[in-house]
Amino acid sequence: MKRIIAILVITTLFSFTSKAQEASKSIPVKTEISDASIIKDISDLTKTITMDESLKRDFTTLLHMRADEINAAKSEEEKKMLFERFGRKFIGGLNDNQLAQLKANQELYKRITQYQSK
Repeated sequence: MKRIIAILVITTLFSFTSKAQEASKSIPVKTEISDASIIKDISDLTKTITMDESLKRDFTTLLHMRADEINAAKSEEEKKMLFERFGRKFIGGLNDNQLAQLKANQELYKRITQYQSK
């Protein structure tokens, strides 16, 4: 009788651990905006726009916040809305001269302010 109970306990424990491992393997990790793309955006911004270190640090923080929100979003519509909201925040941090410099580089301007669906 003791052996039967021990076998049942061991079997139950084994099934729980194998299900937990299967569940952890099946969760896909999907990262749309990576740290490398943020670094590239900041690098391109510093080449295009005249800015001090404080503004560069603020934009880096803003781009990281945007990446976290976009990567956590569930639908394409939500991602688009978040991208537009952070784009307005980004543009709001620029003065008129900096905004003109950014708009001169249309590719960078679109990459920063508009969501490109994949």
